Amino acid sequence: MLDIGSGRVAPDYPYLDLADRITCIDWKPRIIPPTPDKIEICSGNFLDMDIPEASYDAAICADVFEHVPLEQEAAFAAAAVRVLRPGGLLIVSVPHAGRHAWLDPFQVKPAIHRVLSRLGLYSRTHNGSCDIRKGHKHYGAAEIEAAFAPLVPVATRCWGYLCDPLLSWSEGLGHKTGIAPFRSWLTRGCAAEFGRDYGPASFNMAMALRKAPAA
Repeated sequence: MLDIGSGRVAPDYPYLDLADRITCIDWKPRIIPPTPDKIEICSGNFLDMDIPEASYDAAICADVFEHVPLEQEAAFAAAAVRVLRPGGLLIVSVPHAGRHAWLDPFQVKPAIHRVLSRLGLYSRTHNGSCDIRKGHKHYGAAEIEAAFAPLVPVATRCWGYLCDPLLSWSEGLGHKTGIAPFRSWLTRGCAAEFGRDYGPASFNMAMALRKAPAA
């Protein structure tokens, strides 16, 4: 299995039981030792890595695609498709274009930079881990299906609702001020929301897409 944009890799790595061999790729992987024997960690840009075609039975792209610059989206998707073996499965999770997407606190900074750019006061299109033109983009199912074609969707799950973005706001305030209002209540609310599918109103979405089997 290939984990694209794995982030934190620790002994409690969440997908450890899903494969016999796991490769984790991230710009700056957070490694908390000891690393399980079955995990290989690669630091760098997924698009710059010479990964042999059809190397993996499965790949995970969790909360990554929304951070890929616009010019690289097509290449990123094509690379994810290329490394899958015939019949292989790709899991993509992204913020969902649901009813409460506008409450996403991670939209604030890119929105400010986007305004400054239009005023000629900001020269970059990419700030930190975010393309200011996209912001922390929320996607619909049709957008993800089109982006990763010719993979075929086999399952879609949506989760999260109002407490999800509000908890992010609370935790953000906590980092700045030391006070995270309603954090305990919102944490409990999030746990309850994650167990339900709110459909078009959901804040998060994951889609499983399968590569065509060999002829």
